Parts: sequence; C-alpha cells; structure tokens
Amino acid sequence: MKNKQLVRILALVVGFAVNSESVFCAEPTFLEAEAFTISSDGWKVNVTARGASGVKALNGSSGETRGLATARFTVPEAGDYRIWVRHNYSSTRRGPFEVAVSSNEKMIARKVFDLETRPGVKNWAYVWDQLDTPLAAGEHTLTLSKYESKNCSGYVRNVDCFLITTDKAAKPDFSPYGPQTWLRVRLADIYEKPLQVHIFADHYRSPWYGHWHLSRAGAKPGLRPEQDQLLASGETTPWCNITPMLYQDSGAILNITARYTYADRADRLQAKFEFATAPEDAAIVRTMEVDSQPNGLVVVMPPNLLTAENLSRMKRDKEFAEATGKIADAYDWPQTGKKPDKIPFFVSATVGGYGTEVDQSIIDREWKTLDYFGFSNRDKHYLHGGIWLSKNKSFCQPDLEAMRTRAAVHAHEFFESGKKTEDIVYCMLTDEPTGQPASFMVADPAYHQAFRVWLKKLDKTPADLLVENWDAVKPVLESDRDQFPALHYFTQRFRTRALGDFMAAQREILESSYGRELPTLVNFSDGATYAANFYSQGVDYFELLDVENQNAIWSEDWANGASSYQCGAYNVDLMRAASREHGQTLGHYLVAHAGRKPWDIKTKAASETARGIRIWKNFSYGVSWGSHEGGPAWKSHTWYNHPETWRANAEVTYEIGGAEDLLIDAAADPAEVAILYSSSSDAWTVKRNHAYGFNRMHTWMALAHEQVPVDFIGEAQLERGLLSDYKVCYASGPNLTRAAAEKLTEWVKGGGVLVLTAGAAMRDEFNRPLTEFNDHLPVMREAVTEHQVFLNSGSYVHILRPVSIVKAGQTEMEVLSVSQKQTPRPERKIESDAGVVIGAVGKGKVYSMGFLPGLSYIKQAVDARRALQQSEEVTPGEQDENPTPALDLAGKVVAPQVIRSRLERSYNPWEFSAEVRKFILRPVREVGINKPLTCSVPLVDAVVLKSEKGIVIPLANYTLDSLNRVEFTVHVDRPVARIKTVHQGNIDFQSAQDGAVKFAIPLDASDYLKIIYR
Repeated sequence: MKNKQLVRILALVVGFAVNSESVFCAEPTFLEAEAFTISSDGWKVNVTARGASGVKALNGSSGETRGLATARFTVPEAGDYRIWVRHNYSSTRRGPFEVAVSSNEKMIARKVFDLETRPGVKNWAYVWDQLDTPLAAGEHTLTLSKYESKNCSGYVRNVDCFLITTDKAAKPDFSPYGPQTWLRVRLADIYEKPLQVHIFADHYRSPWYGHWHLSRAGAKPGLRPEQDQLLASGETTPWCNITPMLYQDSGAILNITARYTYADRADRLQAKFEFATAPEDAAIVRTMEVDSQPNGLVVVMPPNLLTAENLSRMKRDKEFAEATGKIADAYDWPQTGKKPDKIPFFVSATVGGYGTEVDQSIIDREWKTLDYFGFSNRDKHYLHGGIWLSKNKSFCQPDLEAMRTRAAVHAHEFFESGKKTEDIVYCMLTDEPTGQPASFMVADPAYHQAFRVWLKKLDKTPADLLVENWDAVKPVLESDRDQFPALHYFTQRFRTRALGDFMAAQREILESSYGRELPTLVNFSDGATYAANFYSQGVDYFELLDVENQNAIWSEDWANGASSYQCGAYNVDLMRAASREHGQTLGHYLVAHAGRKPWDIKTKAASETARGIRIWKNFSYGVSWGSHEGGPAWKSHTWYNHPETWRANAEVTYEIGGAEDLLIDAAADPAEVAILYSSSSDAWTVKRNHAYGFNRMHTWMALAHEQVPVDFIGEAQLERGLLSDYKVCYASGPNLTRAAAEKLTEWVKGGGVLVLTAGAAMRDEFNRPLTEFNDHLPVMREAVTEHQVFLNSGSYVHILRPVSIVKAGQTEMEVLSVSQKQTPRPERKIESDAGVVIGAVGKGKVYSMGFLPGLSYIKQAVDARRALQQSEEVTPGEQDENPTPALDLAGKVVAPQVIRSRLERSYNPWEFSAEVRKFILRPVREVGINKPLTCSVPLVDAVVLKSEKGIVIPLANYTLDSLNRVEFTVHVDRPVARIKTVHQGNIDFQSAQDGAVKFAIPLDASDYLKIIYR
C-alpha cells in the first residue's frame, strides 16, 4: 500500500493527472496544484512559473469565471490540520482565490487568499499562507475557485502547491517532494588538519546566494560545521542531500572549496566527487576526480539529474574552458585594426567562480580565449569604490568616518598586491543609483537642512521660492507641486544635487587614500533613453556636471524598450553636452549580451565613440559558468556562450585601436545647430506626459540621419550665453526657465532661428505663463490640447493614436499625443504652411509647429518595421546590386531577402520617411549651415572629429544593409597626405578647390575613416 501511494505522490510531483483516486500517505501530504482536476478553461497549467515547484503552477486569471479545480486526499487520523497554500504574490496586483475543504459534499472550512497586500513580503515571490481546520480521518476534497467569480491580471493567481500537516511548528518546504540530488566527497590524504568542504551556491534568481558546508553531519546551511564534525584528511563524507541548494527552475552554480575554517582555505582541492539521484552507489550518475590548485572547483548544476538532458547540462569549469577554447583557437578573428593601447577598453568577465579561484590551468585557458578580443583587463586596472556608506540611507548623511576606514583598507590591499596607481583608469562607486525620491526627502530632516543650504548658495530667498520664510522652505511631494511650484522645481533638481554631493564626498576620500586624482563615477542607468526624461530617475546630467567636484560620468546602452539602439548615442550626446564646460571624462558600458546582435553591437559602439566615449567596458562576457549573470550556462545570454557575436565584439575593440592615434585627443567642432534641453520641462512633465521628451529625442535622430552636427544646450548653459554662436535651435517641452527664455529672445532677435514644437516654452520653471517670451513670437499659441498621455518607452510609440494629419508636400505626418492651435499675428509678416507658422523676430526667425513632428518621424518607422514583422508575405521585388538607402516609405519595393536580413540583423527600424525628415530639417536647410561632411546615404551616422594629426570619422550604418558604395565629401583645414579606413586600408581620394576631399568606400555595420594631414 505504501509503495502504491508513494507512486501516486511522485506522480503528482511531476505533474501526472492521478487525481481520479484519492491521495493517501502518512502526513505531511503534498499536492501539486497543477495536478488538480479542472472543470473548465477557468484554470490552466502554467508551465513557465519560475519560482514554483517543478516550474509549474495552476493559473486562474482568465477563462470561465466560475471554473473550479479539485483534488481529493485522505488523512489517516483525525486532528487539527494546517493546510499550507503556496502562490505567487505581487505588491501591486491582486489575484484572490478561495480554497475550500469539504467531505462528503459537506463544507468543513474555506478561506480567501491574496485578498490584501502583505507588507514586508517580497514582490513577485512565491509565498506560503495557511488555512487551519480540524479534519476527521478519511477522504476530503480541496476546491479552488475564483474570488467573487472574477478574473484578474495574468501575472497573479498562480497557485503552486499544498502541504497538509498537523505539525504547525514546521516550516513549509516543497523541495523534499521533488527529485533529489546527492553528493559524496572523498578527500585525498593531503591535508594538514581537519576541514570542511564549503559550497557557495550561486543562483540565477533571488534569493541569489547560499552558504553550505559538507562534513560528517552531511550538508548543512551556514559558514562552518561544528568542530567535531570536521573531516579528517582522506575522509569521506556521508551521502549529502544537496537538493536544497538547487532551484527547481534553474539549478545553481556550486563554488566548491576545501577550508580549515571559513576564512582559511587550503592551498589545494584534491578529492573525488560523486553525484547521485539517491544515497547509494547504484544511483551514481557522475564522478569527478578533481585536483585543483588554487583551491577551487565550479560545477554548473541543473535542477536535477533524472534526465539525459539535465545530465548533459551538468558540467565543471574545466569542461567549459576547454570546449570554448577549442572554438576560439579555430575562430576567424579580425585581421584589421589592433588592440587599443591609449583608449582603455575593459570587459566584464569573471574568469573563475564567485570568489572561487579554480585550477590555474583553467584560468590560463580562459584568459587565452579572452585575449583574442583585445581587451585591456590585463594591462590596466579599475577600482570598485566600496564606500557607498550613509546614515539612515540618506545621501545627505554620508558616513564619512566609515568611508575613510573602508577606503584605507581597500587602498592597503591594492598597494600590497603590487599594483600601481598610475595604472588605475577609473573608480566605479556603485551601479545604477538614482536620485532619492521626493517622498524620502520630505521625511528626512537632513535633506531639509541640506536643501536650504543649497538654495542659499544659489542666492535664493523665500520670496524667490514663493513662500513666506525659510521655515517654509523644504522639499515637497510631486502631489504638492501646484501648491508649491517653486519648491517642486527645486526639489526635483536637488534629487540630483544630493546624489552628486554624496558621490563627491567619496571621491575626495578615495583620492586621499590612493594618493592621486581618480576619474570617479557611478554607472547611471540610461533612464534618459527609456523615459526621455531626466527626472524619471532623478539624474539630470546638466545639474550633476555643472560643478567642479565631478570629474567623470558613466552610463550604459541597454536601450531596453527604445525605438532604436541608436538612442544609446542620444544618451551619450546628453553626457557630452553636460560635460562641455568642465571637461568631465566620459565612460560607458557597451551592452553586448542579452540578445544584442552583432550589427547592433558595432553600430552602438561607433556612434557612442563618435560622441565622446573614451573609456569602455564591454558587458557582459561571462564566463557563463562563473556567474549567474545571463542565466543558466546551458542557455546563458552572456556572449561567452554565443560565438556568433565574437567577431563583432573583437572588431569593436580592434576598430577603436586602429583609430585611437587620432581618436585619443579628437573632438567635434561646435555645431551650428542646437537642441535646447529643458530640465524644467522634465520636472513638470515627469510621470505626466513624456511625449515632449521623445519628440526631442527623435528630432536629434532625424538630424543625425542627415549627418547634421548638433549640440544639446542646457537651460543654465543658455542663461550663460552658450547659444550665441549657433544658427538654429530646436525646442520641445512646455517649460523653460525665465532667465533662459530672456536669453533665447535676445538670441532670436540677434539673428537666430528658433524652432518651436507644440507647447514649447509656454511656461517657466514654476509653471507660470511665459507671457513676455510668447508676446515676441509671430504667432499666438493657445493652450496645448492633450489627446493621449504617453508614458511608455520609445518602442511603444505605435500605441499613439493619430488625432489628425498634417501634410507636407506628398507626405502625411500624424499629430500624436498633443496639439496646439496657432493664429498668426495679423500685424506680422508670416508664412503659414503644413502645420508650421514662420515669422521674423528682429533679425531672426521663428518656426512654430502645432504638433510634435519628431514623434511622427519615429512612429512611421516603428510602424513600418512592425508591419513587416507581422506580415506573412513580403512584397516581391528585384534586389539591386546595392539596394537604395533612401528608405522612403511611399512606393518602396525591396527584395524579400533584403527585408528579412534586416529584420534578422537588428532590432532597429530602418524605413524612415525622407519627406518627414526633410520637414524637420527645413530650418537647417534654409539657414544654410556649414556641414563639415556630406554623405550620399542617409542613416549612415558620421561625426567629424578633429585632432592635430588629422580627422577621424566613426561610421555607423543604420540602413541595416551592407553598402557597396558610400560617397563622402569632407571639408579639411590642411593638406591631406592620405585617407584610410580601419577595414579598407588606404583609399583613393580627390582634392577639390574649395578645400574638400572626395572619396567613396563600401560600408558594412561600422568603420573608422582617418584623414591624415601632411
């Protein structure tokens, strides 16, 4: 009888439907919810329930609202039982369900679960809850139903399993009821004293880590066993159940070391490791004879060892290193360019386990593989600050004493290692910090005090801040912005300022500890790309870098959710603009894993290098067996696992190395076209409508697509007169500081050309009407009409519904999100056409548009790509030898194979409307700016960078097709000796009488043009 019931229990565990019979066993009784009998489509098995036992759960979010799921079970004797229920939990979504217990159709107990939020419970975790009830001996039925017969979000109402027991003190755990994995270790007789086998389990999800030890007592959690349980040299452990170390959805990385104490490691790990599915010799499925010096073994473990597939996934460090090395040794590596020497290019790589040094032969093999890519890790160093310490978690309460103590320890370790400070390239303080939210600032007295001190340094008075006295000056919540508009504006700014001061305090301490100036920075998430608004994360580059105590800035180009990976260069261009006056160093992560394709990797790197990145770190190589980054090794998205991306990653470094002789001190001349970045608009539109920011972003993109040099100008920079030498300025966003508006008016009257899109510069930084500024315009603009709020990322612009259509020639542009009615002033001479009113202001001119053309530009391209992805057939056509790169939408016929290759090559759109771009660039054409370069192909990103020795032009091809011939004309200041590219070598060119050189080259994803002076 017991064997028969055990089979039934195991069948439930692995998901077989055996519930036509009652489950019986000595308690506790374990039931998988996905094995319940379901009455309709109201409950469905979720087979990808990460974190659930067996990676399965029963989901009741949709379908028949009165659907039921039932299971029968038998208890051997009467008693007070606790029925544990495990389900997933969200802090923001409710999926309530009812569990009822009945016997012979008589209700015994019932309870509703997940009806309320649970403070302190981790979001998106699976949690246990319970129902206590007396049960008589015999058969009972569990019934799952939907609370109030209502469906819910598909993210919740995932019911995992049940545990029925009379032991109310026991902590519920599902792991004993699934497949089990065992390990026995036989130590070699080489150790000088008793020891433990320590296992650090590195997981692919939270909880991320766990310490375990193997001893005479078996496998136990913790740092060390009892002294009398330590193993003698040559001793063998008992069979140790390591199942709790392995998550059922992903397994774990086991970092194994021999240790006398937790802190005292043996010099060598020599042992026999036997892995089994049961605690017996007959169940051994894998044996490893290990001799590792240094002392360390890393084993990638699947969730269990029951299947051939899982056994194939179980590998040790040496197997990974040798297999990968074999591929690398036979790989077709780049033959052009060189490893960079002057421009540091690091890679995020873990050669070894998590704090575990593996055998030296394995380390050497992995570094041999990594050296093919030309990274700087072996030659140069970077620091992790490790002193991000505060009191009460407040940036306004830095724990300076603790910072100094820890910095001194780290510096001592650095010098003891024999490293030299001159080899330090930068110091990274932390990853992805944000400005602390207003809600935190409001509750923190230290913020109140620092806020007032800062405002006084700005020479502000209570009257300036629209309050009566200094006691009323304090940070305010976003919900109080209309009541305290000045305080709201400065609260948003101070989020960045407090963060920057906290960083500066650490920089001062670290530089004192290491005895030299260090480019000190944090990695800022690219929130400026994701939301097109600095204050979505409380990090305003212009505010941050407008001081002397910041000497570097760093970000990353995840561009998750962006309309195009080219938006990563937009983020870098903002950094470049903010660093203009104080010359901060720009560094960046090149995100090259997580599905990034070779074309995208290369174009991102070239475009971002063109805009000033001079310290690089490629993220993330792996190794896939050494870290949880990227997921389980058998499906990791770190690019160690993806040789199809290796050449692109190597070409990125070798291209930069091949051009660094010019790149290292090259910079772009000041542009003649500016885009005004209004941080005050960000402060007033954050979480309200981000359409204005995305219009600004894609105006930049349209200019870049025509190789028009452009600089961003911040409001404070405008107030200081930095716009004076520009001919054209684009403005987007409803707010502008009053001081900046006055300077902008002066600039236009002096001859500047201003381009205003819907609602631009209607209100000041305190959200008051900018009446004087708008009175100077040749058009009367009514209040903006908001048709659809846009708070998504750029790739979701397709959800914007067009309100109306603006026609420019044969091109139709959609009016999206907002619009603004405009009436020309009757006393002014104006031109009105296609949604734009043009009129003179003094010696200058204003183009006023009643919509957001940058949004229309990107939406058409995103829509075009989506249509191609979703269509079953592609319009047939004949493939040209070199498909035209004009990329007009109307009437375009491109060969199906070209379209498919573009779709597969990149996630970017490429069908941008040339006519919409022409409309956006009309003011630039009519002014007649001096472009340093002309290119025959739109969407080739080309930025002219000048140095003493010549010109270097990073090229990034966003047409997504290899181009056989791209023609360039470049204006030069000095005679040219030769022109070459990293990939093509020396090329023929012609010198024109106007001081220009002309030439043509083929172009794949990227290249670097070098014009060498005589």
